[in-house]
Amino acid sequence: MTKKQTRTDIPDVEEERLREEEESVFDAFLRYQRQAAKETKLAFDALIPEGFKVHRREAKRAFKKSFKVLLEAIAERIDVPEEEEEEAKPRTTGKAKVKVEVS
Repeated sequence: MTKKQTRTDIPDVEEERLREEEESVFDAFLRYQRQAAKETKLAFDALIPEGFKVHRREAKRAFKKSFKVLLEAIAERIDVPEEEEEEAKPRTTGKAKVKVEVS
């Protein structure tokens, strides 16, 4: 058995009895649910061959990289150089004079 598969982390009967006396029923329920989830994960993990896990991780990395490349390319096309930004903005000051009537 590997370290993941050891059952030393499961408390013995005496420890369980003492713990149950100190905790509420709901706390005990949650503790057993966490333990059940952990054991279920270990069971499914044991079913999957190590080679599959390696290729799954690599596929996940390649998938993330593909979107990173795509998003970086989109960001480059969206960026507008500062010169174009200034030309696109309407001028607030300039040669045109505006007459203002003050009453």
